[in-house]
Amino acid sequence: MDRRLFVATVATCCVGATAGCLDQILDDATSFSAAPAIVSDDSVTEAEYEYQGTEEIVHEHDVAGRSVETTNYASTYSRSIEIPLDVVDGETEAGVFGIVSTPQITVGGETFNPVAEMSHAEIADHAQDQYEEISLEDDTSGQRPVEMLGESVSVDTFEGDATVFGVDGVDVFLDVAQRDHDGDHLVIAGAYPDAGGIEAEAEARRIDALIDGVEHGEDVLIELTDDAEPDPDG
Repeated sequence: MDRRLFVATVATCCVGATAGCLDQILDDATSFSAAPAIVSDDSVTEAEYEYQGTEEIVHEHDVAGRSVETTNYASTYSRSIEIPLDVVDGETEAGVFGIVSTPQITVGGETFNPVAEMSHAEIADHAQDQYEEISLEDDTSGQRPVEMLGESVSVDTFEGDATVFGVDGVDVFLDVAQRDHDGDHLVIAGAYPDAGGIEAEAEARRIDALIDGVEHGEDVLIELTDDAEPDPDG
């Protein structure tokens, strides 16, 4: 499973939703910026994932002849294991996890975030539309509470099939959660298969550990990557 492409699809739908609402802005503000979000080292170790870096996604949008800028962050994690399949030689990525932080937008003295208006199903649908290797069911297959930043959040699971390890039709699960925190809106997404000796229930517990370890704020330590930003209009 391509972790960079997976997280890019989630980031794309979030940044695209933000950009789509900026046509309504008539304030003097010309830039909005989120703080980055990551997972604590202890939680990453517990889940047996690896931090792959954080991408700063800056989007410029023309509004009434002015350039309005939004700065978002997407942090990526992955888990690599030995897969007992003849088609795979060596290690491959078995799970991917991403956190996207998007800024609140102030219009006429009121603060809102267009991403916060999206349902988990809409986020999953946007990701599916841009990720050809995965096909998800429309409805959730499960829901569970997980602690995140001091509050319980609802994690929705979407079941589907995907091309994983070069094999078509592999059962795959996508977990989605959201949370407002310190003026930003955070979107969490994790994907993992149920095949090749990988048990979905065990992988879901790893996702829970990552969510429980989320840290967010201007003071979190990140490693910026040089990956090209996803195009929210494409």
